[in-house]
Amino acid sequence: MDRIKVFNSLRVKLGIFAVVLIAIPVSVIYFTYNRTVKEIIKNKYTETAIQSVFEASEKLNFILDDVQKFSTVIISNSELLNMLDNKDDYRADEFGRVLRNFITSRDDIEVIDLVLKDAYYTAGAKKINRIDRINQRLEDSSGQPLWLPTKVEQIEVLSGKFNKNYFTLARKIINFNTLKDYGYLLIDLEEVLLEQAYSRLLDNGKAEVLICDDKGNIISHSKKEKIGSSINEEPYGKAVLDDITGHNYVQYKINIDKVAIYSTIRNNGWKIIKTVPTNYLYEELNNIQKYLIIGGIIYGIVIIIYILLFSIRYTEPMMKMMSVIKKVEQGDLTVRTEVKSNDEVGQLGSSLNNMIGEMQVLIDKLIKEEQEKKKVELEALHAQINPHFLYNTLNTIKWMAKIQGNNSVSKAITALVKLLRISTNLDREMITLQEEIDYVKNYIVIQKLRFNRAINISYNIDDKYMKLTVPKLILQPIVENSIIHGMEAEEDNLNIVIDGFVKEEKLIIEISDDGPGIEDEIMKVILKDSSDRNKFSKVGLNNVNQRIKLYCGGEFGLKIETEYGKGTKVIVVLPVISLHMLTRNRY
Repeated sequence: MDRIKVFNSLRVKLGIFAVVLIAIPVSVIYFTYNRTVKEIIKNKYTETAIQSVFEASEKLNFILDDVQKFSTVIISNSELLNMLDNKDDYRADEFGRVLRNFITSRDDIEVIDLVLKDAYYTAGAKKINRIDRINQRLEDSSGQPLWLPTKVEQIEVLSGKFNKNYFTLARKIINFNTLKDYGYLLIDLEEVLLEQAYSRLLDNGKAEVLICDDKGNIISHSKKEKIGSSINEEPYGKAVLDDITGHNYVQYKINIDKVAIYSTIRNNGWKIIKTVPTNYLYEELNNIQKYLIIGGIIYGIVIIIYILLFSIRYTEPMMKMMSVIKKVEQGDLTVRTEVKSNDEVGQLGSSLNNMIGEMQVLIDKLIKEEQEKKKVELEALHAQINPHFLYNTLNTIKWMAKIQGNNSVSKAITALVKLLRISTNLDREMITLQEEIDYVKNYIVIQKLRFNRAINISYNIDDKYMKLTVPKLILQPIVENSIIHGMEAEEDNLNIVIDGFVKEEKLIIEISDDGPGIEDEIMKVILKDSSDRNKFSKVGLNNVNQRIKLYCGGEFGLKIETEYGKGTKVIVVLPVISLHMLTRNRY
């Protein structure tokens, strides 16, 4: 058939039409969004993030202001000032009582220390090693509150010792009436108090939040190991510290693009800083972009549907071909479709006509081969021995053996007759488990006479399972395999155990023997190749496995567990099928 010209191709025509209708508007929307809308939305999202950090700074400012006001209450307390003026008249426990009265009125304060020139009083958590926090800046102060960086203090609670991070409000105690300098008031607050104030900013594990003082020393951090370090070496550090009173953001890059959003705490000039990858900060913005892409896809789908409706007029020949195919399915191989065009549809019609012709030739060939096969099978049937004649002959020999007193021969012939009745019954492929067990028992009778050694076989199957149906002749080849292998060993006895039970709606039959086991080389092919008839049953384990899968399904069959020199277990997995179910399915 001649090649289709490119521009006569239905595929090319529809493709060009789809590209024009989809690509142009989608491209316009995408470039417009990237150049204008995305930048506007990005700025709005950044402002929102800055506002969130600013609100956290205001909350922290309120907390710090409240603590400062409380410190003013303490240093202006008349009772405390009187005790400081006459400290020689008061014991240490009296100072402790006054400090405890203050600390019990607050839930957020952990320790209050009163550091005098020649004395030290404390209330609250018990510190094991008191760290000297009186620095030059505090000594030079004139009573205004000063916030000291976070320190790790070891405290004792009951019998345990714990490390806690404390940041401290320190101020000099001065009697404003006499301007007398008494010493220093230190109020310790747990660093967790700061973390609770900015915890809402930790909305994702990718974000980090910290608080630093005006020197860059980290007071609090969402990652505790960074407390006490400095932000001066960070890419954003200088820009943040140079902005003394403001709040803004700094973009920088450490492996990935990130942004540091900061705000200044008015109380003491500390900075609260949130660092977050820009791809997370603009996650919702990226989601909008995804929605636009999805919208573009939906738009494309709508256009494609429209194109399909538009192309119905081109699909009429295909509908005719479908009609022809339906008739072929019904067995009419004389139909043909009309070929009126040279495009893909025309080529498809010609190929369909050729295929139908080839199918007709193949079917005629198969019919002829089947007729010849039936003829050969009929000739084979004529050549078979009549089973009834064989049964009668064996029965005659059995009674002759009994008359002559040869019971062994009689038993063997009786067992053989029973075996032949089952094996030559071609009408039944499924029998009861009881019949299958009886077949094995008759087989064992013959084998015990054949081998001059003891073959001990036991059956552990509940009677309620004996009425279940199984494929015919699946256990005897396995038992035969055990006997043939077992006879190769030098032991006097061969023990075979057949267990049957139902588990997870499956009938499990396990045939175990204490024979020599199976070598690894044979195990690799035992369910793939049963051609070695000197070592395995003629029917073969592979044959049994394949018949089970054929009758019952691919999930059923044989499993073999063996250990060379110790024995073999063959596990038969079958569906639970009762005789009643089998009969009902036949009708």
